[in-house]
Amino acid sequence: MKKYMKALCMAGMLCTVALPTHAIDWNWGLKGGMDFTGSSYKGLISDIQVNDNQGFFIGPTAELCLPIGFSVDASVLYLQRKTRFGYEIDNSSIDYLRRSIDIPLYAKFTFAPFKLFGIFAGVGPSFTFDIKNDDLGKKLYTLIGQGDNTPDKDLFDQKKQASLNFMVGIMLFKHLRASINYRTPLGNVTKTSKEGWETILTDDFSSKDRMWQFVVSLTF
Repeated sequence: MKKYMKALCMAGMLCTVALPTHAIDWNWGLKGGMDFTGSSYKGLISDIQVNDNQGFFIGPTAELCLPIGFSVDASVLYLQRKTRFGYEIDNSSIDYLRRSIDIPLYAKFTFAPFKLFGIFAGVGPSFTFDIKNDDLGKKLYTLIGQGDNTPDKDLFDQKKQASLNFMVGIMLFKHLRASINYRTPLGNVTKTSKEGWETILTDDFSSKDRMWQFVVSLTF
């Protein structure tokens, strides 16, 4: 995968250098959207359920437009995800928040036979770095009424993740885009032994981020 990404970046750089200046167009703007789904959590006791996954993201974006519909865009986004865990014994619930900086990169192709409307598709990696997370272990122990007995270690210790994204969308008036994205992790999964966590775990704990996203961007 690393060799593939290096080759893709090198090919993009060579193509950019080879093109005349008048054939390249830079656009800057703002990108934002919502996550429909979020992380999956395995190994939790059956009484603890994931009831809801959602989030939002927003930040600046830049797009390098090349001839015949090809483009490359990059963004730096603030990403906040919320997972609601429920406890079936007493119907209580808690919200677990993750706050991250997300850097998605896309290679896109746009088909726009009419200047006012077009469709596009893209693929590319994203790199996510957590900047402030709730203590998941403490949250879950509090949920089951044993907040004072939380083990003195991290249950969730993943601070960065690489993912691969796929998008399809529509373009209006050249500068407004709306798309649906699917994100899947590139083998970077949180795993924690259940040792010391037997109160809330029945097996080794693992978490994986797969997300459907609705994205809107406006460029100038």
